[in-house]
Amino acid sequence: MASSSDNRKYPPRLYPIGKTPAQNRSMNHNCFLGNLQTLKENVGKDVWDELRESAVGVIIKLKELDYTWSAKHVHYFLANQLAIQSSHEVWSLIVDQPMRFSLYEFEDITRLNCDPYDTEEQWDVAHEDFWLKMKVPISEGPKFNELQALFSVIGNWPREERVMVGLLCLLCIGIFGISSNSRIPLDLAKRVMDPAAFQRYPWGRVGFTSLVDSIKMVTYEVGKSYTLHGCVHALLIWIYESVPGLGELYGNRIEEAEDPLLSWHGSRQRINFLNFCAQEKKKYQKIRVRHMIVKAMEDRYPKWGEDEPPEELDNMIVDILNDQLNDKFWEVVPPTNPLKRKTHVTAPSVPDRVDESPSTKRKKRKETASEMEESHNDMPTINITIQKLLEAVNNLSGRLETMDVSVAERVSKTLEASVQAQMEARMGLFETELKNKMAILQEEINVLKGKDNEKIPSDAGNSKAHDEDEACSNTMSWMVQTKKSSVDGLPIQRVVKKEKKNKKMMAVKIDEVPLKKVKIEKPFAIPHLNDQSVSSEGWESHLKWQKSVKCRLALEAIASSLEEPTRKRRTQLTKTQMPPYVGNSTVKLRMSSCGV
Repeated sequence: MASSSDNRKYPPRLYPIGKTPAQNRSMNHNCFLGNLQTLKENVGKDVWDELRESAVGVIIKLKELDYTWSAKHVHYFLANQLAIQSSHEVWSLIVDQPMRFSLYEFEDITRLNCDPYDTEEQWDVAHEDFWLKMKVPISEGPKFNELQALFSVIGNWPREERVMVGLLCLLCIGIFGISSNSRIPLDLAKRVMDPAAFQRYPWGRVGFTSLVDSIKMVTYEVGKSYTLHGCVHALLIWIYESVPGLGELYGNRIEEAEDPLLSWHGSRQRINFLNFCAQEKKKYQKIRVRHMIVKAMEDRYPKWGEDEPPEELDNMIVDILNDQLNDKFWEVVPPTNPLKRKTHVTAPSVPDRVDESPSTKRKKRKETASEMEESHNDMPTINITIQKLLEAVNNLSGRLETMDVSVAERVSKTLEASVQAQMEARMGLFETELKNKMAILQEEINVLKGKDNEKIPSDAGNSKAHDEDEACSNTMSWMVQTKKSSVDGLPIQRVVKKEKKNKKMMAVKIDEVPLKKVKIEKPFAIPHLNDQSVSSEGWESHLKWQKSVKCRLALEAIASSLEEPTRKRRTQLTKTQMPPYVGNSTVKLRMSSCGV
């Protein structure tokens, strides 16, 4: 590729080399094709077929395709954008090759109507009755939540009304790509009531504007997530179409498909872009890229009715069309500040010193664009050093790719030997230190062992005092027990509860234990209570007999066997039933029953 003049400037990088935001944030979108399945089940097959052939029917065809979305593939190209001042184009950079995503590329991918708006058209329709039937405010467009609430009742609606509800759902999901709680603009939503007006409207331009505006508003290095609107699936297809190598490896092309949007299955396979670019350069000497949809020089910009395009952007597009792109420009020009995307910024120079006072910083912020361009021409020597260092790193990486296999093996063996020697030296130091600590620990254990032998007598667990205490007390006794430990020669002494003696086990071994002597009471005579000639000796025997346990138990048994005599309750009269109330009939009846 022929090189253009070195004085021609191109748009700088949006983020510096090496500071591109990684894929550590979540990309959100609202173009969920799965939501169309519920619509299909409720509007009927005849209405679904009509929606499929409408001006936005490509959204339904994409839903019916076995297609897989990948946010990681798209994020790489969004994070490697060029800082351009046009609000209707997105340019991304893969290594040193720029790629354009404009209305031309969107139209080529989706095949939607992207013609300019007809500013002279005067069109309107009465929508109030249908809006009231859908329970939508007549001064606003519907939300997808309000349309979903109609799915359970539209089965009995006329066919024309079911078609209008279906078209509104397609606009929410596939064209605007907004959240289910956001409203469609009223002037665009009313067009579903006029089939001719709906078919001729440039819905592709509407969808592209919704998508690109959300891309321009996102800051990719701040926050936990960001959200894109519009038909985000066109971005993934644009990547597969613009970088043929990625499409061949990860796109899963569908042969004989007419529309590019319907020509890829897609995948979520992880891409190592550094390895991919190295392989592309090794095989093709450069990365194969379709920079843009080629148009005539006078039609190189889509018609948006805006002023002249930025000079840097125009330089790049003209050089691409003339096959004179300087692909080394982004290797030497420092990138712009990503926080100032909507202002005219040029590549800042590296300061001569790091420490700066606040007043100096404020002065630099107030510097005009012309002064920055002049300072860029007088770049310090340190910038040249950095540029040469980057070129040396690139040359070194290219040489490493073509390195001989034998050299690589020798380098790997040398590294392995060096690592092995370092590991052995560290293991030796660790072993020596471990032995020293073990010796110190053994000495401390021996000292503690000697102190324990002095404090605890050897016959502490076998003393007779424990046996005597156990025989005279109901509490649990304790004993010292010696137990072997995991360290040889270092037993452990512990205090444990002494087991209670089981009475049943003692009864089994009664022959072995000497019997305890029991005092036997002498027999005594029981005197007759009616005998008046009871001597004092006989009276003492009588008292002993009364105190005898057996006698008391016998008396209690006899007393329990006797039945207590039942007593009849005597009827008593109240004061009103006694004289002087005897003449009362109630008193007479009561007295007669009592036998008075």
